[in-house]
Amino acid sequence: MKKLVFVLAAVIGLSTAASAQDNSFGVRTGYGAAFSTELSFQRFVSDINRLELDLGMRLRHTAIRDYGNDAEKITYPGGATLTGIYQWHWFLAGGLGVYGGPGVQVSLPYWQHFGLGIGGQVGIDYQFNAPFQVSLDFRPIYNVLGYFKGFREDGNIRIAGGFDPNFAFALRYAF
Repeated sequence: MKKLVFVLAAVIGLSTAASAQDNSFGVRTGYGAAFSTELSFQRFVSDINRLELDLGMRLRHTAIRDYGNDAEKITYPGGATLTGIYQWHWFLAGGLGVYGGPGVQVSLPYWQHFGLGIGGQVGIDYQFNAPFQVSLDFRPIYNVLGYFKGFREDGNIRIAGGFDPNFAFALRYAF
C-alpha cells in the first residue's frame, strides 16, 4: 500500500512539474516560400506571456510565378534567419494551449543581403506529462527592408519586400 501511495505521489508530482516548465528548446520545421528548419527556444516571462527565439536556415527553392501572359522563374537562395516573437499563451485543458503574438525577423539570404520583416505567430501546442511539447503554428512575416527575393531566369537579381507566410511543426524539450 505504501508503494502504491508513493508511486501515485511521484506520478502526480512529475506531471505537475512537467506542465509547469518555464523553458523549452527544440526544432521547428515548416514550409512557406521555402522549406525551413529552426532551432527554437521558448521562455515564459509571466504566467501567460513568453518569448520565442528561433535561429534557422531556409533551403534553396525555385518557383514559377505566372502573371497572366508572362511567367517568370525565380530561384530563392535560402539562407539564415533569426526570429523573435512575444507571445500570449493560454492553457485550455490539461496540456493543450493556444498562443499568438507579434514578432520581428532578420534574414541573411545567400549571405549577401540583409532583410528585416515584421509579423506575428498564432498556434496551438500540447505539453505532455513528460518533458516534451509539440506545436503547430502559422507565422506570417512581411519583409519591409531589402529582402532578397531571388534570381530571375535572365540572371537579374530581384530585391523587394514581400509577404512570407510559414506553416510549421515543432518538437521541444521542456525544462
